[in-house]
Amino acid sequence: MDKLKEYQHHLIEMLKTFQDFCQQNNIEFFLVGGSALGAYRHSGFIPWDDDIDIAMLREDFEKLEQCMERQNNSLGRLVFSPVEASIIPEAPIAHLFDLEAVHGETEHAPKLDIHPLDGVPEGRLQRKLQKILALVYYLGVYHLPTKNRGKVIRFISKTLLFLIPDKLWGVLLRRSKKYFTSWNAAESRNICSLFGVAGYEKEVMPREWIYPLKEHDFEQYQFKVPGDAEHYLGRLYGNWQELPPEEQRVPARNSILYYEEVS
Repeated sequence: MDKLKEYQHHLIEMLKTFQDFCQQNNIEFFLVGGSALGAYRHSGFIPWDDDIDIAMLREDFEKLEQCMERQNNSLGRLVFSPVEASIIPEAPIAHLFDLEAVHGETEHAPKLDIHPLDGVPEGRLQRKLQKILALVYYLGVYHLPTKNRGKVIRFISKTLLFLIPDKLWGVLLRRSKKYFTSWNAAESRNICSLFGVAGYEKEVMPREWIYPLKEHDFEQYQFKVPGDAEHYLGRLYGNWQELPPEEQRVPARNSILYYEEVS
């Protein structure tokens, strides 16, 4: 087995452990992003992928955090990182790590990215405010400028960090979260992964593109995926059935090389 396949197998074992935990606690999750694309296009990982993305409605996400807190944020050898633990400054989502696989190096650890999905308001101004306060929340968690959101957003984030006193961030963090989670995702016409890599505009989509969920093959196991592949994957990737140029078919992180050295 080559090292990438070995790494992916490790991730699948983590996902199965997480699935068992969620079933025991009546928490529903499903594959999203590149993992959903892999399920539909390859019945498993995108051949060069090196992580797993999953999502759940905000209600289930908060239940997950509470369940994990009761067992000291651990799932056997796996470590659960709640949003505001801010272990990795990439997005204020939750993560499940296997730190033992890389001798405690969080940056390189095999991980599941766990995205909460929130309801989206109908009004244009409310949506703008939701987007802005999601940015404020990011800054309140990490106190670092945003990454991969364009030069304008990065400039705005740097300006806010410069202008807002440190003592105000705790209040801003709580109030921004209270606002952008105000819309019940189970009842809203549109839902969104506010911190998804595609950005707010692409991540906002009708709930009917995702629900009802479907069971789909993924590396010889069955996991839930968004029900409407054409619309969901089309929004995120355009012509999602077409493979990218060969030079882009590489893992996103260098973790596999590190994993090779310590496994």
